[in-house]
Amino acid sequence: MSTQSQTALIHRFNGIPFTTRSSPDLLKSLDAFDAREDDILLVSYPKSGTHWLAQIIMQIYTPKVTLTSPIEFGDISRVEELNNLSSKRIIPTHLDYNMLPSNFKVKQCKAFYIIRNPKDTAVSMYHYYRDNPNLPTIDSWTVFLELFLRGDDMCSSLMALLVNGLIATSETSCTSGQQ
Repeated sequence: MSTQSQTALIHRFNGIPFTTRSSPDLLKSLDAFDAREDDILLVSYPKSGTHWLAQIIMQIYTPKVTLTSPIEFGDISRVEELNNLSSKRIIPTHLDYNMLPSNFKVKQCKAFYIIRNPKDTAVSMYHYYRDNPNLPTIDSWTVFLELFLRGDDMCSSLMALLVNGLIATSETSCTSGQQ
């Protein structure tokens, strides 16, 4: 990583790196989020096709649905803003299952887990880092790949997001009798 100060662009919450787009106050307040039974979560690692799938889902669901920006992006006012939206909401997130607001779990909201080939995801993230002035400057592919494999790039490690999501969804399927 270059000499550009990582602390100015990345902060840690519960040990997970986040960009400055996710304020610590917002992350702390997510449990106050009012999930609804008809909410649809799109859970993915960044650069995995979230917007692409959101557009497809919007075409499937009628009447109109509201596509939000990721729940973890913004400041403390974000929770109130999302709570004021009418139902049916498509809510993208890059949060690990263990960090999702508990209301999503209690109300058994639908969740789509988007899984993209990790090699393709890593390449897309590398270019995203290189092109985004709000992220630390990456000196080379090798440096970025080490960050990616350690899970130190942003939002969580890809493997943690997938494994925790798969465990949670298999437990939910087993306990609710649904497939």
